[in-house]
Amino acid sequence: MKTKPVNKLRCNEVAKYVCENLDEQLNSRKCQAIKKHLQTCPKCSAQLNSLKKTVFLYRNCATPLLTTTDHEKLMAGLSLLIKKK
Repeated sequence: MKTKPVNKLRCNEVAKYVCENLDEQLNSRKCQAIKKHLQTCPKCSAQLNSLKKTVFLYRNCATPLLTTTDHEKLMAGLSLLIKKK
């Protein structure tokens, strides 16, 4: 079975990888391929910037502003976005 070269990533692979592996070593081969993809894909770049802003706001919010139900709806919606790619 042939494996796909790491540097040829599709948008859905980038989104999934970023969400699942935010703490991976930044110099890994896959991270370098993702950085290269983000430089040439405005859609993925915008989504990553939005994710970074969301995480920043979520971490810096003194008290949760969402009810448990609203939080669950938000997380479900984010999951759907990732699956659609």
